[in-house]
Amino acid sequence: MYKVLVANRDEYDTKGIEWLLRSSMPAWQVDTAENEAEMIEKLESFQPDLLILELDMIDESSYGSFIKTIQIIRPDLIALTIEATFSQAKRAIDLGVSDLILKPISADTLLKSARKIHRLAQLNGRFSEQKPKMGAEEGCHYQDLFLESPASAKSFLTIGIKAENPSELPKLYSFLKSYSFQKAVRSFILSDMVFLVAEQTSFAWKEECIRFMRDWQETSTVQIAISIYTGQEGNSTIRSHYLANRKLMELTFYAGFNQVLEGNSLPKWLSIDPFLTPDEQSTWIDFLNQSDIEGIKAWFHQEFLILAEPYPDPGLIRIRLTSILAQIRRHMKTFRLSGENIEKEYLCLFQTILYSPLIYRIIKEMIRFISFIFETIRSDKKLKLDLTERILFFLETNYWDPAVSLEKAAEYADRNANYISSILAKKCGKSFRELLNETRIRQSAKLLLESDMSIKEIASVCGFSNQQYFNKVFSKLKGMPPNQFRKRMQKASV
Repeated sequence: MYKVLVANRDEYDTKGIEWLLRSSMPAWQVDTAENEAEMIEKLESFQPDLLILELDMIDESSYGSFIKTIQIIRPDLIALTIEATFSQAKRAIDLGVSDLILKPISADTLLKSARKIHRLAQLNGRFSEQKPKMGAEEGCHYQDLFLESPASAKSFLTIGIKAENPSELPKLYSFLKSYSFQKAVRSFILSDMVFLVAEQTSFAWKEECIRFMRDWQETSTVQIAISIYTGQEGNSTIRSHYLANRKLMELTFYAGFNQVLEGNSLPKWLSIDPFLTPDEQSTWIDFLNQSDIEGIKAWFHQEFLILAEPYPDPGLIRIRLTSILAQIRRHMKTFRLSGENIEKEYLCLFQTILYSPLIYRIIKEMIRFISFIFETIRSDKKLKLDLTERILFFLETNYWDPAVSLEKAAEYADRNANYISSILAKKCGKSFRELLNETRIRQSAKLLLESDMSIKEIASVCGFSNQQYFNKVFSKLKGMPPNQFRKRMQKASV
């Protein structure tokens, strides 16, 4: 057991520090001394691991003997002083204190310092705590997590600890192994979490886990989440608890890290269709064609960031996000965006959707990538287009607009409309209107094959305000009306 001696002349300060340590670290043994003689006597009899000392308690005449006692007992030291002077700082250095704290004492500062010294002492092997035994559960092993074993005769609970960054798990596990839980636990490190088994008693495990998280945060910036599963349905086994705890931990996908989740039943997921509906596909085509990043942000927020329990299954949400990514991919292909950097960014986003532990991180990365795509498309300089290519680029980015015209294209290219018309006739052998219709029909053919949108919806998102005119143009360019084209292509793909 970790032993702390508080040596301070002020009775009320001493009692306050004692209460703080006892209430915050119940596993520690705390004693007090209110004068120098009592402190020396308890240093020899109590032999503390940590001495919290008021510097002015030591008389100059006995300073030498005090130093010798400290060198024999060798406790860690936290010095307290009301004087922020060089002489007091030098005195603290001479004593080899780990920390010097000014009065009036901040409870957070003192507690944080004491915990840090305690952890370092554990890691350096300065003292060895005899941890409580688990009794019946002490014999559980790794195979019990993956293979069914006989149900335990005793009630138990399980605790999962997950780091947002899985590469930090070894550090987290090392911290946990040296940690002083007030009750016995059996710990297992896995590829993505640490799993604990503990006897289920009236002990307040949630408060204990909050204390563990707080202590971890003082040593690392890596966020963690803790799940406590207390269910005892039927013949509970280690394996059934392990699987249930993993399910409980999935709530962090929505709730985030830096919190303790506790439950005695499995999460009830809301059933949803993960694929985009025809209306949603149409909405996304408009978003992408119009480079409407604000509309996209609002849609993401409404769909994914204000969810309440019961939450959709995280796996279905990931499928839904990949369905959106497919829309983005088609938009990229429309503008022939396939450079090495863009492909790398795209694949990175795909991996984020599949494996990121937090929904809001995925949404943040998707918005960043879409903004990057829009900026790349807008940048004529990056695409290095000549005049003809600039007009074709204009058609690809504006075909959805029913009001698009040769005059608008001329304004975009900063050229005369008649000049542009003659250039297109010379280089492409077609008029502006013919090229516009070809672009619209090409995009509509893709939607007929890749979406469930109606003919009317496809006509609208491709810039045709009249469906009959759309049917006429489509039949002229494809040799058949759009509904027949869709049926024939579907049969050909079977």
